[in-house]
Amino acid sequence: MVNTEHRPAPAVDIIPSEELVQYIDPSLLTLNYNDIFIRTTIIFGSFSFFAFVFLCVLVTCNIFTSLRILGLKFKVFLSLSFVRGLYGLFAIVLGCYAIFQTTNLDRDVVFGTNATSQVAMLLTVGFFIFELSAVILSDIAFRTFSFMLLTHHGLALIAYTMAIILNANFCFGCKGLILEMSTPFSCLCYVLLKVNMEHSRLWKINQVILVHTFHLRNVVECHLWYIAYTNWQHIYNFMPSGIFFMLFANLTLITFIMTPYWGYKKTQQLFNPVDWNFQESRNTDHLANGSVKQIDQESKKDD
Repeated sequence: MVNTEHRPAPAVDIIPSEELVQYIDPSLLTLNYNDIFIRTTIIFGSFSFFAFVFLCVLVTCNIFTSLRILGLKFKVFLSLSFVRGLYGLFAIVLGCYAIFQTTNLDRDVVFGTNATSQVAMLLTVGFFIFELSAVILSDIAFRTFSFMLLTHHGLALIAYTMAIILNANFCFGCKGLILEMSTPFSCLCYVLLKVNMEHSRLWKINQVILVHTFHLRNVVECHLWYIAYTNWQHIYNFMPSGIFFMLFANLTLITFIMTPYWGYKKTQQLFNPVDWNFQESRNTDHLANGSVKQIDQESKKDD
């Protein structure tokens, strides 16, 4: 699939006026992002930051009375939800930048890159390493199995890691970050549920926005398919085979399974405000142990 003999020169020039990271620190424009030490440092820094935020939120849960009474299982899920929401804000900014700002990512959808996309991809790998580690450990500790989440983020981690190693597919990787737009509102949704505000006006407003983010995800997914269609010959001829299959496997999974499923569940939750994450957890417990435990009983047991 990859025609190395006639591969065009990738668009990699740094154009400061197109770079978002220059507003954080201009030195980020001059880093050698192919250096393994720089890559490892950024990834480890991202992982450490999200792990620190997770621990801070977990400790903070013991300060507020309405959260202190929750079981450990729910506190952990709340902390993970908050971290995802924080990452979602980062992803919205970088995703909008990649979609609405014309950069090297648009000039070469296979090999085009710049400083901002390098930072975004490395930070994302750090987040997914933290996310998967936390989810796997919590699944082991609480005897649950987050199949959809593990599948989604596991495939994403593989895809982003391959993209960084092969310096390809930064276009779809960065534009696809905006698909995390639902996570901040999903985090607020969970918090409002746990403080018994599921019938408040704030809940309804947040839930309507949350449902609408999945409609917008469909728009973004169609946009990504359109980019693939208009650049198909270039993608087919030059994109590394492993990344090619991961890209379209992930895009198909997200477009036709995950977004419709999550959109349906959040729409259902709008009219029936319950914590369906743990309803599904109870169903898993039922299949594994032959009994269904009530949420409040789990909460007491965890404490």
